[in-house]
Amino acid sequence: MNWKSYAALLLPALLLAGCYTPPQRPTAEVGQRPPPAPVDNRGYEREVVTAPAREKEIQISAYEPAPAVPLVPLHSKAVDALLKTAREQERNQDLNGAVGTIERALRIEPRNGHLWYRLASLRYSQGQHDMASDLARKSLALAGADVALKQDSWRLIAKAKRAVGDIDGAKVAERKARMLN
Repeated sequence: MNWKSYAALLLPALLLAGCYTPPQRPTAEVGQRPPPAPVDNRGYEREVVTAPAREKEIQISAYEPAPAVPLVPLHSKAVDALLKTAREQERNQDLNGAVGTIERALRIEPRNGHLWYRLASLRYSQGQHDMASDLARKSLALAGADVALKQDSWRLIAKAKRAVGDIDGAKVAERKARMLN
């Protein structure tokens, strides 16, 4: 290796080493009391665990997960209007019209798992059980963190499997829906 190769390897290492700053510890006097435990906004005191006497300035508190926020499907105004139309068509026993309306909504929002579930439910109502199962699987793939949508999709898959006589497949789908609880 020539000196240019060494320089090419050494230069980035030196630049990174120059950026390093050792961690800073706050200075505390010996015998100083730790600060009072912080009060959580829910009105109770959080448990604070302090380190051994030689490192009194380090505090460790228990992990508190963020509060669960219910997942509400957000649709565009156009999709909301189409969903309202599809509900009305279904109420009037116009399942073919409702399917067409949901398919229009899917052209607007193709990655919306709720719309795929809705289409699967309509296909099940039409007696197209295999198609309903396939569409519910598509809904599962797009559900993300929406546990309720996943459960509903697995339950619909179980109903569709049972309707075509696949009892074992229905049991597997029901078990997967229960596991999400």
